[in-house]
Amino acid sequence: MNWILLVADVGTFKGDVWLALFLYISIMVFAWAKGKLGSPEVAILYTIIMMFLVFYQHDVLIWLALGLYVYQTYGKEIFKG
Repeated sequence: MNWILLVADVGTFKGDVWLALFLYISIMVFAWAKGKLGSPEVAILYTIIMMFLVFYQHDVLIWLALGLYVYQTYGKEIFKG
């Protein structure tokens, strides 16, 4: 996904979903990196690099992670009965 297209889609449903996922995952990665790396500056740099790689280079990983999260949370109820 091109960053220009991501910015251009803001205001549409797809753009809003991508923006919400980007913010949520960025905060989670930053909190994890700050705890593991200790320095907020290094954690910010790590978060920027990870978000670039995940959202710009390999955007399919977002849907894979979201699918695994939904399966982990609701998997027993979905396949039960």
